[in-house]
Amino acid sequence: MCFRLWTDFYRGGRGAVVLVVSAIVLAGCQTPAPPPVQPPAPTPGPGQPVDPLPTTPTLPEPEPLPTGPGGLVLPHMEGRDLVRIGLLLPFSAKSSALREEARSMLSAAQLALFEAHDPRLVLLPKDTGGTETGAQSAAQAVINDGASVILGPVLGSAVLAAAMPARQAGIPVIAFSTDRSVAGDGIYLLSFLPEADTQHMIDYIKAQNMAAFETFTALRPDAELSAEDKSMRALALLRPDNGYGDRIEEALFTQTPGSGLFITDIARYSRNAESMSAPARQIAHVDERNAAIQEWENDGGFGDPGLDPSFVFALPYQAVFIPESGVKLRSLAPLLPFYDVDPKITRFIGTSLWYDDDLLREPALFGGWFPASNAKDKTAFTQNFERAFDEKPGRLASLAHDAVLIVPQSLIEGDNGLEIDREQIENPSGFRGADGLFRFGNNGLVERMLSIFEIRQGAFKEIKPAAEHFALPIELPADDGDTAAF
Repeated sequence: MCFRLWTDFYRGGRGAVVLVVSAIVLAGCQTPAPPPVQPPAPTPGPGQPVDPLPTTPTLPEPEPLPTGPGGLVLPHMEGRDLVRIGLLLPFSAKSSALREEARSMLSAAQLALFEAHDPRLVLLPKDTGGTETGAQSAAQAVINDGASVILGPVLGSAVLAAAMPARQAGIPVIAFSTDRSVAGDGIYLLSFLPEADTQHMIDYIKAQNMAAFETFTALRPDAELSAEDKSMRALALLRPDNGYGDRIEEALFTQTPGSGLFITDIARYSRNAESMSAPARQIAHVDERNAAIQEWENDGGFGDPGLDPSFVFALPYQAVFIPESGVKLRSLAPLLPFYDVDPKITRFIGTSLWYDDDLLREPALFGGWFPASNAKDKTAFTQNFERAFDEKPGRLASLAHDAVLIVPQSLIEGDNGLEIDREQIENPSGFRGADGLFRFGNNGLVERMLSIFEIRQGAFKEIKPAAEHFALPIELPADDGDTAAF
């Protein structure tokens, strides 16, 4: 298969490495040129001998790649204690966007291999085709080639398929899906989970409310009511009608109790621009607003009701949660100000999907908050990637990069040489990569230290930097045998 590749980075310079690797990949994927067409042999005249037809020369059979105790070995790697890393990506998926993402992820994995400065690491990319069958076959192939760990696949169904041979072989899988149901028992998910995004935002809002209350009461002991007016107590949810929206909604209802927040409104829309207007109108309480305006006019009001203190109408929430991205978000967000939900008064809140430069051109989102990887690590990765490959990384590229960096930090000396240790993967101190600080629980789910950003005109402002370390587990005293389990 064209993506079966061993990448042993030359330590002398990145440029040469990238060119060599690119040449290998391209050469492996090209279709061989057909043999030249032979001109027809001239017809012999009477009594002339007939020449035999020309034959195609027989090409020698390619020599098989050498094998070692742990799997396939290239000649220049003989004698090394190698760690083979299977990388399963949908290079030939039906979706062109998924194929492009896979290509960018492979580049990011190669970049991480260079940055690791560890000549023992060998990358074995395999194509899953974006299918369950392809993922299972690709997983078995890299296992046969001696892989110690599998990185990928991307899709949840493919992860589940690849997990079967990986578990049988006792090989951990660090996958890129957001499907929580496939995690655990040696399967780790490195992706950004929507539940974590909502928790970070709820924690931040709660902290802001507490800070506002403390500020007001410190200045004026009787100012509790003013502090309450400045806080966010209620949220509305304007969400896509799909699985991602379901998980965001469930997370909000699970995480808001005890936070001082509650949900007042939920509106769902299907994934096309035409379906967004009615839910946005519902969230904006347009009918109630119009009824209040009519009543105000009947009582003698005229002009702009917003300038008349006697006009009484307020939305029942102080923030709108909008878990959307890209073009759809840029179509949805302006509908809210159109229906008089003022982003200067009502805070718009998003997920890590909002870290998208295209959103910096949407005025309706200015002032919006969202969680994402810290700016320093993300910027460094993006700049390194652009220098190496002369293009911007894909949205998932950083996941492949960080997955590779986990490998050398999780190695131990086993009975049969170097191997990946699950206890090291679950190191409570975590790892630092392109997406900042992260660690895995024994349930296979990732925990991340995220920053909070505000969208400004032309820039993302990091208003709360991510924490620099995890709180380590508390060491409890040894059980004396008399303590009841709970």
